[in-house]
Amino acid sequence: MSDIELERRGAVAIVAINRPAKRNALNGEAWRALGATFTGLQGDDALRAIILTGRGGAFCAGDEIGAFAAVRDDPQARQVYWDGIMACYAAVSAARVPVIAAVSGPCVGGGCTLALRADFRIADATARFGVPPAKLGLVYPADSTQLLAASAGLSMARHMLYTGALIGAEAALSCGLVSEVVEDGVVEAALRFAEPMLANAPLSIRAAKLACDAIQLGRLAEVAADVAALSDAADRSEDYREGTRAFAEKRKPVFTGR
Repeated sequence: MSDIELERRGAVAIVAINRPAKRNALNGEAWRALGATFTGLQGDDALRAIILTGRGGAFCAGDEIGAFAAVRDDPQARQVYWDGIMACYAAVSAARVPVIAAVSGPCVGGGCTLALRADFRIADATARFGVPPAKLGLVYPADSTQLLAASAGLSMARHMLYTGALIGAEAALSCGLVSEVVEDGVVEAALRFAEPMLANAPLSIRAAKLACDAIQLGRLAEVAADVAALSDAADRSEDYREGTRAFAEKRKPVFTGR
């Protein structure tokens, strides 16, 4: 049984963490496998969205504490372990299409960080979000703190970080950490949420995602040239010509990403 499952639903990839006995907490091998799965999706031109979820009623309970404890006192092994986690976060953030976290149950620590790396979070009533480093004597990474504050607001970020308390789905919705709360069927809800994006021009979405991600981390100036290059490519694209034809013909455009 694989720790990470990949399913395709048309233009959408569903990436599922499959360690239910651990509440989907990840060890070093699982972190690397999850990162490799996202990296492997980078070259898929037919892909329009990714849903990240967890099996067995949990999203991700974060890092498997025992796995980290086993390498904590070996500086080289500890660095390899953390490099794998950081590479996984980077791979999720680097996705060129919208990523939607479909959250049930615990979404804690590294699991919350994974969800923050997604563009959107859809939760069901069982979802619980938390960042407990203060309860473990650890420090939450600076860029993850910035993502949390940008998504949930600084006051809620302070509360979650200072207390280590878990917040429920409705509180997460109220502060903006999640986009939608559903009764059940969170993956299906995420698929419905993605539908309006699937029909739109991939280059347009890619540029918007690049800019929004940079704004969230205060790095817009760093990607301005890349956004301008995508804008130039869009101006010359077949999708732009298709969009203008469809507008004139009063029909829905069919975009191909070219």
